[in-house]
Amino acid sequence: MSQILNNNPGQPSGRIEYIDALRGFTMLLVVFHHVGSLCWHIKGLGISAHDYLIQVRMPMFFFISGFVLYKAGVVWNSRQVISFFRKKIPVQLISPFIFFIVFLHLRHTPLSEAIVVHDKIGYWFTYVLFIYYVFYAAVRFCIRNKWSGPVLLILGLMLYHINWPPVYDAIPLPENVMGFLSMQQWRYFLFFVIGTLAREHFPRVEQWLDNKWVLPVCICTYFLINAFSDMITLPSPMFNLITTLTGLVVLFSFFRLNRNSLTKDKVVGRTLQYVGRRTLDVYLIHYFLIPRNLGFITVFTDHPMPIIETTVSLIIAILITAGCLLIGNIIRLSPLLAHWVFGAKYPTKQ
Repeated sequence: MSQILNNNPGQPSGRIEYIDALRGFTMLLVVFHHVGSLCWHIKGLGISAHDYLIQVRMPMFFFISGFVLYKAGVVWNSRQVISFFRKKIPVQLISPFIFFIVFLHLRHTPLSEAIVVHDKIGYWFTYVLFIYYVFYAAVRFCIRNKWSGPVLLILGLMLYHINWPPVYDAIPLPENVMGFLSMQQWRYFLFFVIGTLAREHFPRVEQWLDNKWVLPVCICTYFLINAFSDMITLPSPMFNLITTLTGLVVLFSFFRLNRNSLTKDKVVGRTLQYVGRRTLDVYLIHYFLIPRNLGFITVFTDHPMPIIETTVSLIIAILITAGCLLIGNIIRLSPLLAHWVFGAKYPTKQ
């Protein structure tokens, strides 16, 4: 994963430890959610933590992806664009495609069937993130001034509405083409852009977060809207945007305010940061380790027990994550395999 570099005065240089920890925590949430949906088939039932964490899980992942992408002083000329995509293609496309093909073979699913569905049987994230890189690089390349940020934000808001059925159904493209492009997932580009802008204006963002009213208002808004969702008549895109943005502020603020407990000299911080630096390993491998033959266990859906279900799912998610890290480290023992499987750079000779 890209390091967080910084050339702006007043901003911290190097990696921000609590951002790495937050990325690791978000990756754990991804595995946690997949355990609930694939093991217990809990999805959209309103009886589980999954239904609320899903509001911030992927938006936060893309927010962090945008946050770590932004580099002050980078000029998106043709040389920069070529260099950027030369580095990203192995990581974002080639490595995931290897796991994708193997996973399809084990599931006895033909490639022609899986490639035209928007979720790519789970392997959509790196592909969609690559598309986001194309959008981002194109705007930065064409508009090399202060207006590139607002243009990106407007583009993000436009793409956010793609998943709204009236808009999605009106797109004049065949369904298999839209599925191949994973257009339903383009809505997350908004949070990717917000991440880049937050990094670009980080001192202002911190000043805003330190305002005594921001956090309590976001906490109350997030929980009240979820609690009274049946009484709110907002259009679904607006409802989802409010809950997601307030949820992101709460989660980001939690890690930022507890950053002293998330340093490398603390066990929790060191562990989450390690997962944060190995998110690609976990993402690519975890689908192979999730047990999918537990459909007979319907106790969590027939008799909702959110605390017990969350605890059991979290324990399984932690074990799966640990297994992914172990397998990833074994693969990385070989620089050649690490390069082709995870897109890692060959170690430079001293």
